[in-house]
This record gives sequence, C-alpha cells and structure tokens, in this order.
Amino acid sequence: MKRIIFAVSMAALIFSGCQKIDDVPQSEAITSEIEISDDILPETTVPGTTSFPESKTTFKTEDQTEFIPAEPAGGDIEESFTEETEETLPEETAASAAESENIPGEDENISEVTDIPAEETDNDGLTYFDGILIVNKTYPLPADYAPGINGEAQKAFDKMQADAADLGLNIYISSGFRSYDYQAGLYQRYVDRDGKAAADRYSARPGHSEHQTGLAFDLNTITDEFKDTDEGKWVAANCYKYGFIIRYPADKEDVTGYMYEPWYIRYLGEETAQTVYDSGLCLEEYLGITSEYAE
Repeated sequence: MKRIIFAVSMAALIFSGCQKIDDVPQSEAITSEIEISDDILPETTVPGTTSFPESKTTFKTEDQTEFIPAEPAGGDIEESFTEETEETLPEETAASAAESENIPGEDENISEVTDIPAEETDNDGLTYFDGILIVNKTYPLPADYAPGINGEAQKAFDKMQADAADLGLNIYISSGFRSYDYQAGLYQRYVDRDGKAAADRYSARPGHSEHQTGLAFDLNTITDEFKDTDEGKWVAANCYKYGFIIRYPADKEDVTGYMYEPWYIRYLGEETAQTVYDSGLCLEEYLGITSEYAE
C-alpha cells in the first residue's frame, strides 16, 4: 500500500513540473541569454586591420545543441578586403592603370614628334645638324674659315643655269663667297645707312653669313622684284631639283631671323633639298633649331 501511495505522489510531482515548463515564454525556450562584455569588442573598425580576442561566445539552438561561431583572423579579413577591392574596380579604371605603365614619358613623346637631330661640331669649329652645315644668328663660323665657293654647289648651279637658258631664262650669280672681313665691312655700311635693327633683318653680322661657307648665292637683281620675274618664279619652283632651297622664304622671318629674300638660295644637295622643299618648312623649322643673336 505504501508503494502505491509513493508512486502516486511522484506522478503528481512530475505532472506539476511539466506544467511549469510549459509556462516558460517561447523566446526563453529557444535561446539562451548571451552576455557580451567590452573585452570581446573589436579594437578598431578599419577594414583590413580588425583584431579579435581569444575569448569565445557559446550559443544554444532550440534543441539545446551548442555551437561556437568561427573565429575570423585579422589577416583573413585584410586579404578578403584587398581581393574584393581589386575585383570590384571598374574595368575602365583597371585598364587605365594598366595602360599607364606603357605610356611613354614627355621627352620620348617630344622626340617622336620633332625628331630633332643631334648637334655636331667638327675640329674647325663648324656646326652640323643631320650632316648639314649650319650658319645663322645662333651658330657662327670661325673668322678664319674661308673655303671659297663650294665646287659641288657651283656645278649644281651651272646645270640649273643651263636648263633655265634652254627655256629662255637668264639666271646668274650676283654674289657668291664672301670672307669674314668682307662681310664685316658690308654689314657695317648697312648699319650706318639704316641702323642696326633694320640691318639685322636683311644682312648677317660677320661670322654669321652663309656666304662665308661658299654654299649660298644671291641671284640676279637682289631685289624683291625678282620674285615676280619669270626667272624668279622658275627658281622658286625648280631650284630644289638641283639641290638648292630658297633659304629665307616668305612669312618665316620670326624663325629664320631674316626677311623674305626670293633671290637667295642655299645648296644642300639634291636629296636633302627635295625633303626640305616637300616639308614646306624653312631650314630652321626642318632641323628644329633657333636663329637668334646672343645679344
């Protein structure tokens, strides 16, 4: 009998406990309380540098199964952030970055456009660019340089003169080679007559005249009217075929340093004269050089 009474009492006690469990709110039955202290907060919120403490937080699911969240390492976060940044760059930006490595420098770009030849000075003090002897307001000749008329230039002119004669035209050399001293006297006479500024527009100072090279000739009347004559027109259109160029063309005074002289020709050789003529440039522009007195 006592055993029966004890069994009934235990059943009542168990029933009472189940009722209390059923009275627990649903939210409490699903999760356990989580306590987060200041000790486990990240030290910094800057991407790529977050660090975490070694303490772990334990969660319980509805069925009371425990699990521990995976602990991310600071290095993994930094690597992930870096990779994502690179992968999400706009295609144009990435392309621009790649192309920037192949963009040539400024000096290389200027070189490709202008292709300026190197300056060379020989033992006689003569200046050459691309094999062309240069004499102008920037590049002078030694005072003792006196080669006389260049034989090759004279021969080329003779042929040009003969061909012009076959067409009924008369061209001739009015002024060829001039020495340093002769040019000094001629220039001074022009200065005395017109002033230095005016003389510098049409006459070279001693040592700066191409006539001293024996490669330059003044033709016929040595006046502006020459350009309107049949001879002047023919020379302008054909002298390059014989190796000459009109040395000081129209509208180039700011580059050559001299006013337009339709009667003045300079020998370069047939190939070079052809190239300069076809370029439409004066010699200074063609070579990328200046023509300015130092003072």
